[in-house]
Amino acid sequence: MSDAALAARDFFGGTLGGMAGILAGHPLDTAKTRLQAMQRFENAGTYKVLSDTARHEGARALYKGMSFPLYSTALCNAVVFCVQGAAERWLTSALGDRPQVTGFLGGCIAGLAQSPLVCAVDLVKTQRQVQFGEGRGPLQILRARAGAGLGFRGFFQGLGPTAVKECPSYGVYFLVYEESKRIFDQSKVPTVLATLGAGGLAGCFALGMIHPVDVVKSRIQSLPVEATAQEGFSFMLRGFGAAMQRAFVLNAATFGGYELAVAAWDKL
Repeated sequence: MSDAALAARDFFGGTLGGMAGILAGHPLDTAKTRLQAMQRFENAGTYKVLSDTARHEGARALYKGMSFPLYSTALCNAVVFCVQGAAERWLTSALGDRPQVTGFLGGCIAGLAQSPLVCAVDLVKTQRQVQFGEGRGPLQILRARAGAGLGFRGFFQGLGPTAVKECPSYGVYFLVYEESKRIFDQSKVPTVLATLGAGGLAGCFALGMIHPVDVVKSRIQSLPVEATAQEGFSFMLRGFGAAMQRAFVLNAATFGGYELAVAAWDKL
């Protein structure tokens, strides 16, 4: 298969995998963001945030902000899988057959490449998730950012923490997935369970190591600096439980969707 065909296959698989992950993990993502950014949930657990949100705002509130990332995150994932695949193939030709090294470095390159896009997506998603009631839609939020004297750079508030988060975490993400999948396959775990388990573990390892940076990014995108300064450094671990639950569910679905899409593509 040519490089162009492989890139198209990875783009297709990443798109469908990204959509599957968002559909599966968005309620837990809403809980994570509210735990990180809303002081009224400071001592709450994941279940309390989910139940309170559904009780006071309706079950639809658990999917606040999902329509925008459903499509935009699909694009982000398409970029990640496409760039990672191309980078890993290039690194393999340059460094030889060293899958751990090439997988990690390819993931780092992919994470960096998608940082500007994911920053803008997360800004809108975070603003939507911390609103009470219906609030503003994605286009209203973007117009408000542009009209607040911030100009085009207002769409990329939090880009620094996003790049710091995305680059190493995607390196770990692809490394852990491939190694976990190899171990599961050697243990004769059924393929579907191996894919879901490896994807979930990859998400937990990758996001767990950069959770404090993710909290900082959520605060930058949703709160004034003064609100963060009042709490000290303890806020950096808020929402960790919800983040790990979300990471497992979302990334199990992402890799499951990706592998199914790639398998379907190969049969065409």
